Amino acid sequence: MNIKVKRFIQSLMVNDVSWFVVTPFLYFSRRLEASRINYKNRDIEAENISLCNKIFKEKTVLHGLFKGMKYAGVHATGSSIYAKLLGSYESEISQSLQNLLKKEYTNFINIGCDEGYYAVGIALLYPNSKVFAFDCNKKAQESCKTLARINNVANNITVMGCFDSSKLPKIDTTSKNLFIIDCEGCENEIFTAKMLAATKHADLIIELHYMVNPEVLSKLQSIFSATHKLSLINALSDYERVMNYKFAELDNLSYQQKDFILNERNGFMQWLIAEAIS
Repeated sequence: MNIKVKRFIQSLMVNDVSWFVVTPFLYFSRRLEASRINYKNRDIEAENISLCNKIFKEKTVLHGLFKGMKYAGVHATGSSIYAKLLGSYESEISQSLQNLLKKEYTNFINIGCDEGYYAVGIALLYPNSKVFAFDCNKKAQESCKTLARINNVANNITVMGCFDSSKLPKIDTTSKNLFIIDCEGCENEIFTAKMLAATKHADLIIELHYMVNPEVLSKLQSIFSATHKLSLINALSDYERVMNYKFAELDNLSYQQKDFILNERNGFMQWLIAEAIS
């Protein structure tokens, strides 16, 4: 078929009239294809959930720093619950967190607490500390309160809504304070003069959301470089987690099954660890 014939056939197929006639069929074809994919994915998801219900039937964290924390009836609102139940969640910062917690902080401030993985976990480890947990999501607030009750640390935790510096608890800034901040981009905005005064002698773990604020790292480095020792930790991709994490519960599972359990994020992400110099 020569080039002229090809172009003639193409003009017949894609001219405005032909496109007007064919478009409804294309639309329904695409909708049908999407529905078929969705149907298959629902079946796969149901199988994975059934598998997880067997692996995590006790609804208790199996490994890691918060091993033994109970999760009966509590679900995360912004992250995978199964990575938390396994104890693999944010393993990249686990060693840094453990090193910091040796200081036995008086106050722990969790900005972006979700259902309370860190807030309740640290309250369990250090029952004499005071925990202040913030989250804009009301469902997350209720889940955090429920998780605290289940684990008998409700008296140690104060759960509040969206964070701003005016809601900072009245804490002695000379005491040992740790901030864990995962607020989906607000780390670029919350460091007001009052917040900087409160964190001058505190340690911080800050999750950086470059998709929201590409220059947030340079901003925070300029804020803390004079008062804190700074280090960066890279998050692993979900592929790296599947290929490298070793847990007995994952033995003999397929790649897809492991990915369903270990799923956290697939985009580039880092944490800034800021440890007060004085």
